[in-house]
Amino acid sequence: MFEAKFINKPRAFLNIAGALIVSACVSEEIDKTGKRTWLQKALIFAGLALGLLIIGASIRLSSFEDAVESIVRIEVPAGVLTELPTASQNEISKGLEEKTVTESEVISQEVNLHPAGPARNILLVGTDSAVGLDPDDPAANRDRSAGIGLADTIMIVRLDPALAKATIMSLPRDLYVTIYREGIPVRSEKLASALLVGGLEKGAPTLVETITNNFDIPIHNFAIVDFFGFETLVDELNGVPLWFPYPVRDVASGLMVLEAGCTTLDGRDSLAFVRSRKLEAFIDGNWNRVGVWNDLERNQRQQDFLIRTIQRAIGKGARSVIVQDDLIRAGAEAVVLDDRLSIAELLKLGRSFSDFNPSDLVRTLLPVVDAVIGTSAVLELGEGASSSFAVFRGEGLSPDDISIRIIDSRGENNNLEEITDEIVRRGFKIDIEQGEMVEETVIEFALEDYEEAVLLGRFIEPIPKFELVNESLESLTLVIGEDFEALPLIPKTFEEVDARARPSLPVSEKLLGSNEEASGVINLVKPLLPLRQGEISPMKLVQEIDGQPPSGQKCG
Repeated sequence: MFEAKFINKPRAFLNIAGALIVSACVSEEIDKTGKRTWLQKALIFAGLALGLLIIGASIRLSSFEDAVESIVRIEVPAGVLTELPTASQNEISKGLEEKTVTESEVISQEVNLHPAGPARNILLVGTDSAVGLDPDDPAANRDRSAGIGLADTIMIVRLDPALAKATIMSLPRDLYVTIYREGIPVRSEKLASALLVGGLEKGAPTLVETITNNFDIPIHNFAIVDFFGFETLVDELNGVPLWFPYPVRDVASGLMVLEAGCTTLDGRDSLAFVRSRKLEAFIDGNWNRVGVWNDLERNQRQQDFLIRTIQRAIGKGARSVIVQDDLIRAGAEAVVLDDRLSIAELLKLGRSFSDFNPSDLVRTLLPVVDAVIGTSAVLELGEGASSSFAVFRGEGLSPDDISIRIIDSRGENNNLEEITDEIVRRGFKIDIEQGEMVEETVIEFALEDYEEAVLLGRFIEPIPKFELVNESLESLTLVIGEDFEALPLIPKTFEEVDARARPSLPVSEKLLGSNEEASGVINLVKPLLPLRQGEISPMKLVQEIDGQPPSGQKCG
């Protein structure tokens, strides 16, 4: 066991990888008589330390609060986690002028951008220590103390609650980086080793600093889970059924599935599956390698496993009050969170994502290449990595991706040609027309084009007004008003423009306490690994062994 200065109950954390992070929501309605109705929605947001798990379920508010309050927290030094953006100075000034914001709100920094809040990045970490496992568990076999753990799995999830959009990216544990601690570069090593610095209390902030400094990605919260908790939660579901088109094995992780078809993996076997780095399939009398890139294919299997776990949870009655209490309790015992993620924020996230369909989960692939540093085989960033990281800064688009309909509404004798030429030089595609005079510059956008609208707004001075239209548009519409000044040489930051644009987004009824049922429909997210040709292609096998049954078959 390690000693650390934790927040809340001073209980020991079983320092291992995989499990559910509870990030749930409850929507509670009180009728006109004051009587509570208990059609309360919950979203379990979870990272089996391996990714994002989202489930809609029904629970009791008191049970959720009790469980969340019992979660172990790590006190994070100031400046390590990125503060969530508040309203920009421009937005605050406008709010004061229009009397929609009070001076006391400005002083207390409680200016709300949107009821759902801004987009945030959550770091999901699974450690590979073996505390709590049976001695005969394959995952317990190691060459170091059971309580010492590397970061076995590292994922970043970007959640935009106002758009109900979730994006996930895995960071390979063997990625060669500079390790940062307290703002100082201390050594160059594999990313997984960052968690070793000073135990979990200091290791978690060190991992956050390392990611932020190497990749320029803001991390707003983190969650750490363990092997023991992972196994416990899978067993709580009575296992997770997976479809295997062939018998499979991994001698190193202890996985052995002897028959093709539907197999329900218990906690131990599930852990062996998601940790497998040398998976083999038995085809035509021979064991054939599944994939060629170890960690990269393992990352994909982990995300596939999450989808099957969601299906299992719903199939086992995840909306049942009794079942959900057990899951939340088990999740709370398996996870360690930072000290910033409050109950109120968890509830807000849950309400915002209560109807989230896993088929909408966006997977971002980080390009990497093999390298050798000294005697160590490592991974380094490949071509295009900067574009992958940009997604987690809210900068995944470029002007080349966007078409604009420009309506000049400033009257006659203006420099329209100069303005439009500059917009085209920035990369935007445009159509131009004249309109009736208006005072304020406005960007009109459809909901699916919100990110494009924010990008355009970064190039306009002053930041324009944003108006959501309830119909699909062929392109964004920029209405240039009399207040238009210029196109700034350096675009404004995403956070500054997002602060102005976000209040224009609709507010989910779930966030306001609606008691409508979530659909619970789950579809697959197709993997992103490339294929190689061949009669028995290792990469084709990666695509085939995704846990999903073929059309017409049922599994679980």
